[in-house]
Amino acid sequence: MNCENMAQTTVNSVKVAVEGMTCGSCVQNIEQHIGELPGVFHIQVSLELKQAAVVFDSSMQSPESLAEAIEDMGFESSLPDFVTAELVPTETRVFPIAGLSPKCQQQALSTVSQLKGVLEASDDTSEDGLSITFIPSVTDSKQISQVLHDLTLAGKENSAALREPVRSPTSEELVKMRIDGMVCLSCTTTIEGKIGKLNGIRKIKVVLDSQEATVLYQPHLITVNEIINQINLAGFKAQVKSKPRPLRLSVNEVERLRNPTTANLTSPAVTISDTSTEEIATALLWVTGMHCQSCVTNIQDNITCLLGVRSVEVSLEQESTSIQYDPHLISIKQLQQAIEALPPGNFKVRVDRGSSPVPQVLPAPPLQSPTPRFLQPLSAVTVIRIEGMTCGSCVQSIEGMLSQHKGVKSAKVSLSSHSGTFEYDPLVTTPEELRTAVEDMGFDAFLPETNSLVTTPQPDTPSSPESASVKEKEVEQEPVAVQGGQGGAQAISKCFIQIGGMTCASCVANIERNLKNEDGVYSVLVALMASKAEVRYNPGLIDPASIAECIRELGFKASVIENYDGSDGSLELVHTGIHQMYVNTQIRGMTCASCVHKIESNLMKASGIVYASVALATNKAHIKYEPEVTGPRDVIRLIENLGFEASLVKKDRSASHLDHSREIRQWRKSFLISLVFCVPVMGMMIYMMIVDHHVNMEHHLNASRDDIERYHATMFLERQLLPGLSIMNLLSFLFCVPVQFIGGRYFYIQAYKAVKHKTANMDVLIVLATTIAFTYSLVILLVAMIEGARINPITFFDTPPMLFVFISLGRWLEQIAKSKTSEALSKLMSLQATEATIVTLNDDMSVRSEEQVDVELVQRGDVVKVVPGGKFPVDGRVIEGHSMADESLIT
Repeated sequence: MNCENMAQTTVNSVKVAVEGMTCGSCVQNIEQHIGELPGVFHIQVSLELKQAAVVFDSSMQSPESLAEAIEDMGFESSLPDFVTAELVPTETRVFPIAGLSPKCQQQALSTVSQLKGVLEASDDTSEDGLSITFIPSVTDSKQISQVLHDLTLAGKENSAALREPVRSPTSEELVKMRIDGMVCLSCTTTIEGKIGKLNGIRKIKVVLDSQEATVLYQPHLITVNEIINQINLAGFKAQVKSKPRPLRLSVNEVERLRNPTTANLTSPAVTISDTSTEEIATALLWVTGMHCQSCVTNIQDNITCLLGVRSVEVSLEQESTSIQYDPHLISIKQLQQAIEALPPGNFKVRVDRGSSPVPQVLPAPPLQSPTPRFLQPLSAVTVIRIEGMTCGSCVQSIEGMLSQHKGVKSAKVSLSSHSGTFEYDPLVTTPEELRTAVEDMGFDAFLPETNSLVTTPQPDTPSSPESASVKEKEVEQEPVAVQGGQGGAQAISKCFIQIGGMTCASCVANIERNLKNEDGVYSVLVALMASKAEVRYNPGLIDPASIAECIRELGFKASVIENYDGSDGSLELVHTGIHQMYVNTQIRGMTCASCVHKIESNLMKASGIVYASVALATNKAHIKYEPEVTGPRDVIRLIENLGFEASLVKKDRSASHLDHSREIRQWRKSFLISLVFCVPVMGMMIYMMIVDHHVNMEHHLNASRDDIERYHATMFLERQLLPGLSIMNLLSFLFCVPVQFIGGRYFYIQAYKAVKHKTANMDVLIVLATTIAFTYSLVILLVAMIEGARINPITFFDTPPMLFVFISLGRWLEQIAKSKTSEALSKLMSLQATEATIVTLNDDMSVRSEEQVDVELVQRGDVVKVVPGGKFPVDGRVIEGHSMADESLIT
């Protein structure tokens, strides 16, 4: 029985004029922000009409407050004159929910309360239903009745769960969409951000390469058409590609699969609940319609979930499926129907009539009712190699930040193995996004070649010795795969290249693009202002010198300025004596190799030493160590305990690579040469323009071409030395040649190297323009001389000098500006601290001793003292006291 009455809540509607909207994104932002305000029941924004229609509670909002909220978002809003809020009628009805349990009734209340337009929902015990107050203009009674009807069907006992899907208001559905119009990662981020904020959207993952989107949504809150409309409003075109469908089995088959204990079993010898063994048969089915490994996983995961199925092995190459099952619980025909009912519905199954199932008696596994894979939340695990971690604080920082990342379920970082294991939802994030998130924290992160996409592990008993052995092999191979991935990441080294000759972002892109094509180069990062490139490479395939040579072949100047050997520390020492008795002896004069062996062997025995190499010829030792275990002072102390003296090799702290004086001289010379020869050419050109203007003025702006030519014939510059060769063309040619081949030679060199590597830059454009102008003028002049033309040809010998002059001037000024920036950088570098005061503390935190050491000798665990007015030599944590430090390097 339905009864109607008016709700107590006063609901009004108003139309607010909105200016400043430019696209569907503005519409969505307003609808989302205003729709979340208290008292707002519904909002619809029209981009064409430039207005927003809002349905709201007059006791909580007013038209003025809504207009002000829209203005706070950055739009201009106004209320029409003499327009007040209109009263919106509401309706209250009692919807019957007979047959629902108390738990389902509470669930129905919660579900209906979330529907758009529902003001209030409560139990009506007298009518055995739900009393719902709603706004008919937003939602109608048919929609509410449909939701309650679906919930009633879903809550009935003994309902067929594997039948044609009965939509539960709390269920989630997965849909794949084809999205056209995406051109970059920004498009995917926009779609994920906008759609992910909609009410009813649980997860969304957009893939740019395949132009697809996978959306997990709640159908009782949002429909597929609404999702498509929102994507279209964002500027893209979406259409449904596929939706997963559950298995279609008859009611009797479902009842038999779900309630095996009550099923009518034909064989009295087989019992499920009272025996520990069951009869197993093997069936071979031929399956067509499989295209990839995803189809294999789809069949395996879903058929394994059926009651009575022990194991499923699918072969994509042979298009066959081997299934071990209990013939008393499920038949071959039911298996065939189950496979054909799997999404996307393209599988066709043919039973192998040549072989009959062979029963086997095997221990019965514990009964389980797992959820099909396409209804389970997917889980993926990836291992990321992380370099740059120095202590447990780095580990906690990465784990804390990544655990809060969207889609990450767990994060485990190991400092010793320099790796992180992350479990995530592939519908929400990707390994590349996780790697980028780690790099954004200041660490170097690398992905292994393969990642495993797995479901959440569940305990299971092997169904056969063969399958058990297969699982054992998989378990044995997993550590090997991880170890191999780490080994590949460990081979990555980093170097820094000083690059000269870059002028714009095109040069940066040219270098990065060509270097990435070289074998062994993993990543390239070029800084234009610093004239520096950071390259990660495989030392087994390429070295820094070869990388610099590749850059030089592109037309730039390049030199290696620094090497970086992964996460291990690198220490270079100079030995001032091999033994105390030979303190004053030059190292170069020694020929004994036993001392070298003694140093190397003792160093390699020390904890934390990775590599040690001592050279008698250069009196140097190159040592690699683990900063987490030892430090440079420990290494020096170890060598001194052996009876030798060692000191740290000073690194070159000069900023010579920031000097642009050579480039300034180069472009100043090019500009001056071009200017000297360009001024006469420009003078003659201006003179001819003035003469033409004078002739036009004498003829009252009606001078014909014949009049101008007759006047030119009387001019000195237009006199012909030879038929077809005038004095002006000869002088222009003579002035143009030096500029073309001397003043512009730097442009020709850079353009040649760019064309050699099949690229084009600004130098190619300049050379192309000047060469065409010069070649055309020379050819037409030679043709006129050969033909003995009486009229002088029109040439463009003035174009190359003018182009080279202005472009050389721009390059000169650019290098001057760079030099000033580099000078500021070099001054900043000179402000870095060079020494640190290391203190030893007693138990009561009093200073026992102090030692002044080079800043490069500071190692982990040292306590550094910073005096008032001093500089912070290294990064650290304040443990005691307070001081005033010199932070001019930052300011």
